[in-house]
Amino acid sequence: MNKIKPEVLLVCSIITVGNNRLEQVALDKCHSIDLTFDCFQSAHESLIQRLYSDVMSRISNNIQSLILNIEHLPKMIGFAEKECNGILPNLTHLKIMLDRESRGTGTPHALGKFLF
Repeated sequence: MNKIKPEVLLVCSIITVGNNRLEQVALDKCHSIDLTFDCFQSAHESLIQRLYSDVMSRISNNIQSLILNIEHLPKMIGFAEKECNGILPNLTHLKIMLDRESRGTGTPHALGKFLF
């Protein structure tokens, strides 16, 4: 599992295939989730939907480290509010990354003066 990048896509692919032992191995590895790869301009968007609908509820208690693009923030907050009463209980490390370019326009993101 460590050789496949991004790992979260492998986990999404393994869940619900019917092999309980393989699923358990994959779920046990989900202490650190990295969602910083470019999933919006690739074929991975359906797997990301599956991550939030099927996988996150099964691993939310295991997640200790979470790294995500700012574009994932609304989905992650929505998931946490809906499924976990607004918290991920074992989360100790959170890193939010800005994309270099906007997905729609190709121009760099700007934070603006009101976010500080």
